[in-house]
Amino acid sequence: MAESEERLVWLAKTGDTEAFSELVSLFESKVYRAAYALTGNEEDAKDLSQETFVKAYRGISRFRGKCSFFTWLYRILLNTFGTWLRKRTRTVEVLESHRRQKVAADFAGSSSSNSQLTSDRETVDRVYRAISSLPHEQRMVIVMRCLEEMTYREIARAMSCSIGTVKSRIHAARLSLRHKLLQESEFQYRGQ
Repeated sequence: MAESEERLVWLAKTGDTEAFSELVSLFESKVYRAAYALTGNEEDAKDLSQETFVKAYRGISRFRGKCSFFTWLYRILLNTFGTWLRKRTRTVEVLESHRRQKVAADFAGSSSSNSQLTSDRETVDRVYRAISSLPHEQRMVIVMRCLEEMTYREIARAMSCSIGTVKSRIHAARLSLRHKLLQESEFQYRGQ
């Protein structure tokens, strides 16, 4: 933990709401991005992020500093997501169309070809659909590893499991993603 982050955590633990607000400012985009990757929906991601920070605020006195503050926050997010997921009877929604276009544009970079941009958008859509269809634990590790670029150790702490378990879940998730994407590609190829 950086010294300023450490100080903010200490102040927040003593009841300093401004210090906690600064911690929220430091981590809100990372928490939202992870929540969005887990839910695939902007509104649900906002709700999940907000609930994560509310729970963190209520429980900051229990933060012991044995891991980074973000890892602790991420653990709260994962627990909150697990509860959210159990409450849902529907499948996780895919990215909304305007969000998909933004992600595809970011993904495409400076591509000048419209057909290339369309192809890139379709690729991004396929990948997000495949991620959202993964089992809960596989989806979480893929999001943490690939989108948040967390280390195996950080993921293990956030999920309260061993590094070996993290590695096996990531491996299984990658195999599942590969299978789903290949299956979809074959289906599209046959349809042409």
